[in-house]
Amino acid sequence: MTMMKYSMKIRGLMARYASAFRHDYARRAADLRAHGVFVRMRGSRGFVLVIVFLMITLLVSVSSEFFITAVTNMHYKRGFDQKLKAWTLAKAGTALCAYILDADKKGGSSSIMQGASSNSAVDSYQDLWALNFPEIPLEYGDLKLRINDENSKINLSVLGTEVVDRTPYYSITQRFFLNMGLPMDLADCLLDWVDLDDSRSPYGAESSDYYLTLPSPYHAKNREMDSIQEMLLVRGITPEIYYGLGDPPVNETNLVDDNRGNQNLDAAAVEKFAPGNKGLAEKTMSFKGLERPIGKERSRRLSDYFRVHGDRTDYLSDLNKININTASYRVLSALTDTMTDDIVTELVRRRQQKPFETVDEIKDLVPDDTFRKNHLSVRSFIFRIDSTGTVNDTEVTIVAVYNRDTKKYYYVGEQ
Repeated sequence: MTMMKYSMKIRGLMARYASAFRHDYARRAADLRAHGVFVRMRGSRGFVLVIVFLMITLLVSVSSEFFITAVTNMHYKRGFDQKLKAWTLAKAGTALCAYILDADKKGGSSSIMQGASSNSAVDSYQDLWALNFPEIPLEYGDLKLRINDENSKINLSVLGTEVVDRTPYYSITQRFFLNMGLPMDLADCLLDWVDLDDSRSPYGAESSDYYLTLPSPYHAKNREMDSIQEMLLVRGITPEIYYGLGDPPVNETNLVDDNRGNQNLDAAAVEKFAPGNKGLAEKTMSFKGLERPIGKERSRRLSDYFRVHGDRTDYLSDLNKININTASYRVLSALTDTMTDDIVTELVRRRQQKPFETVDEIKDLVPDDTFRKNHLSVRSFIFRIDSTGTVNDTEVTIVAVYNRDTKKYYYVGEQ
């Protein structure tokens, strides 16, 4: 009996507490809806602590964002400053290369290079511009210069012109691709890219039958090319072909880095040219040594053998001719159908001993008088300049294509 009384008493207490809780919950809910959480908390001992926590959280969030932004801006500014300095170095290097080319034209090579011709109408790898210049340390960075002869290459922009449908440079291009183990059809595709009409060559491609049918269509250029990279837009020239990727054909052996030969300098003259810089003289003298082998170049990159700048209006212009003193083994092999490996090797051997001063000096190797006089030369006009400025880990390279005679830049761009 007593147990029942306690049980009923406990149930009564629980019912009363439950009723009070529901009433208090309803009151607090109505209070919150009417006045908000802060009015409800006012007078509570935890109210100030909650406000402090909220303020601390806000301050930490704002300060963290400010810190991250400040650090990011500092890194960006430092990177921008370094890139600007590197760009300034590279730009100054471009002007310096133009000065070197001008000095070479005025006979500067013969005063410091052993065996260099004093004839300003002759350009060869024994000239000042052809040196592999050592890296130049400057106040806040380093400068690396490189000058290459564009007249050593085949001008694609004159494969076909307004006057002649197919120039001899078209046949040279065909032989070049054949010798490289690549499809000769590529010459037709390049011809259709630069010729004026929309008539398709037998193995070529024009806008209507190919380029406009692509998922991302575009038109054939049908005029001279502006950049050698345009080759990548031409049908059949894949990145693998353009950049010379992959293994060479099995019949290509005894490959060499280049056929420039030895570049022999007069150390005393170099010291005079750069007084107080003994290191420069020692570095530039490093070219002298044993006879270097002659053979096909290891590079299969098309931009090493083709160019796009010259004189489109007259394919017989000197600007389009190939300099036999600087042309690569691969380009020389493509000049005529009779250019065997023995003939090309002999031509390179002779020019390494002494640069040719006239094209008639190779008439026993290239007997076609008309071809020799119209398409070959011993002089260069157009050069490619690569100037690289380096500041810490930031590097900027400016590439320029420069006509030394007219002092005109065909192209200037950051690589």
